Amino acid sequence: MNPTVKKFILVLYFFLSLVSPMGGAPRPWDQDEEGRVILLDQTLAQERNYVLFVAEDFEGNRPWAFYRSDSFLAHTQFSAFLSDSTAFPKEKAVYQKYGYEGFQNQTSFLIQSFVENPKTDHWDIRPAKPLLLPTGLPIQAILWVYSEGHHINLELLVSQKKSEDIHLPLGMLNFVGWRRLEVPINLPAKNAKLLQSLSIPVSVKGFHLATRTTQKKGAFHLCFDNLTFVIDTSTFTYPGAEIKDNWGKNN
Repeated sequence: MNPTVKKFILVLYFFLSLVSPMGGAPRPWDQDEEGRVILLDQTLAQERNYVLFVAEDFEGNRPWAFYRSDSFLAHTQFSAFLSDSTAFPKEKAVYQKYGYEGFQNQTSFLIQSFVENPKTDHWDIRPAKPLLLPTGLPIQAILWVYSEGHHINLELLVSQKKSEDIHLPLGMLNFVGWRRLEVPINLPAKNAKLLQSLSIPVSVKGFHLATRTTQKKGAFHLCFDNLTFVIDTSTFTYPGAEIKDNWGKNN
């Protein structure tokens, strides 16, 4: 196959994987997690304007805590419990290949709480300080999540000055074990303009958890790992628009 045609098909497939009929709904989980990692690797190799940004590796360098909770139990810690998926170490190799040579996977972020009222219980979990994304347009978010079949909805919250918070749904956590979750990011035109014209960055505000009415009462726990973004820098290639990497810093 002609290399140019192959490149076009690859990029087209990547863009189609981001498109959702709900304009930002979580992409249905793909059992072939290794295939998703391979696609990410190939796309980053072909499209140099795409930048991989690990916003949080959950290695304990940055404190996180419950900001708002409806439960008497609200505990967080960094745990040595890691994903057993074969795609997990392969994705680590991708991080090491694209800007994170010293990247390690040693801990995940453990969250423990208690469901008292499944109809209304919800929680917000935030870093001590917002996590600024680098210059560019975020187009996809990736997160590893461990659940035990909980009927709890998970959202990633991102914020930007002069605008309302943006809720990125990662779906209901009604699965057992670790999963690699993805969500396309379709920033409203106002937010994209704030990025391009005023260089107002987007930041990670935290996670929002909300119970479904079918969730059982009682204690539960979840784990998060490797919160990552794909950033498109193609419209930010003017002088002074270099990527501002806040890796490993408490921003």
